[in-house]
Amino acid sequence: MTRNQQIIHLQPGEIYFSNTNSKVNEVAKIETILGSCISVTVWHPTLFIGGMCHYLLAQESRTVITSKVLKQYRYGDVALDFLMGKMSLIQSINNFELGVFGGGCMYDSSASPSIGEVNVAFAHAWAKKNKLVFKQEDTLGNLGRNLKLDLVSGNIELTKYPIEQEDL
Repeated sequence: MTRNQQIIHLQPGEIYFSNTNSKVNEVAKIETILGSCISVTVWHPTLFIGGMCHYLLAQESRTVITSKVLKQYRYGDVALDFLMGKMSLIQSINNFELGVFGGGCMYDSSASPSIGEVNVAFAHAWAKKNKLVFKQEDTLGNLGRNLKLDLVSGNIELTKYPIEQEDL
């Protein structure tokens, strides 16, 4: 990483997509921390462009009125459609390498499926609907994840740590 390149830290509900070559762009890496949330990464191996989303829930409940202050990319349907739109403006979406990460079980609960399981299933359904394949995947389990996408090389750096769950 050169001196002027920066790292983008995504918070839950945020998204970043670089549509300029990362070898000359100021952003070198995107990173986030995941529990039950999902990050989908996209990277183009010859154009050196890509992005990442961090969504909290698969879809917005139609029965809940969401404040406009809340970020719209907190929902998988909106975040993944945004990434799809950005990719398709540049080249065929099949030329991008995709990854999916997260969906950990954050709390000891008898609820099934868990939020993480629903989030992972939604990402898989989206990929199938769009005839896409995740090249990399690390999902589910009682794990938190620190995820970094290098926009120059496409490398994924993943640090996993156990989530300690207390008996309720």
